[in-house]
Amino acid sequence: MKQRAIVAAIAAFILALVLIFIPSKFTDKIAAATRFFTQPAQAWADFTGRVAKAVLGDETAALKPNDKLDLQNELAMSQTALNAAWAQYATAIHENKFLKNRLRLVYDDNRFTLTLCKIIKRDPIASFYDRCIINRGYKDGLRTGQLVLAIPPEPENGEERSQPSLLGIIRDVAPDNATVTLTTASDFTMTCNIPERNVTGLLIGRANKSDQKPQIIIPPGSLVLSDPAGAEYDAVQVGDKVFTSSLGNNPEGIDNILVGYVQQITTADTGAPILLIQQPAQNAQVTYVLVALKAITQ
Repeated sequence: MKQRAIVAAIAAFILALVLIFIPSKFTDKIAAATRFFTQPAQAWADFTGRVAKAVLGDETAALKPNDKLDLQNELAMSQTALNAAWAQYATAIHENKFLKNRLRLVYDDNRFTLTLCKIIKRDPIASFYDRCIINRGYKDGLRTGQLVLAIPPEPENGEERSQPSLLGIIRDVAPDNATVTLTTASDFTMTCNIPERNVTGLLIGRANKSDQKPQIIIPPGSLVLSDPAGAEYDAVQVGDKVFTSSLGNNPEGIDNILVGYVQQITTADTGAPILLIQQPAQNAQVTYVLVALKAITQ
């Protein structure tokens, strides 16, 4: 028992000497460690407080100027990336809603099937009303001469959905995209008819004879049904529906696709009768279109 007391006294004496002669920087660390274990909550709060102050700039000595600048740059880049991600997310939601509405499109016709395409390129200056490029090509079944249709608007107040109307025709096809000549192009031509009046004529792109090509801020004039002929031509009235005709040399032509409505009955400079046609869909704001893939007949 006496030996244990002597050993304890010697140990206490040695510990006292160590504490007396140990450098102050080590005693501070020992004291901090002791406080961490005896008062863990307070010690952790002090530690996190120092870290927060260093990040926020209250302890300028904790961060070098370059480190602080790097942190600010990284924060700005992160914010920019976050904003871009939110923008993409909002766009995806908008397109998803749009496509869901399009999937409800019911247009049952065993002569052809409709494939949804997106306009991916359109020249806003030289040929805005002449050409556009869509995001599908011959790998998706698209062929030269196929008809491109405008998607009818959503019906309102219980109205019946209208049918797709002619917007253009495919002229060139690549593996993953295709070029569409719009009905408003100066070189657009197609045989059309008015079944109700048994009248047939050649549809051309523009009624105006201006040398200035239509641009995004200068819409083209009405379509023209030139050289109309038929037994009941004199019976044609404003408001009569004009449809496509498969007559001609286009193997992809399809009958009875709505083109538009007779807007005016007039004559050309030569005295020949012409019909001005109003399209139901304006192509200036079109983003998605439908391509009619003609059914293969056995």
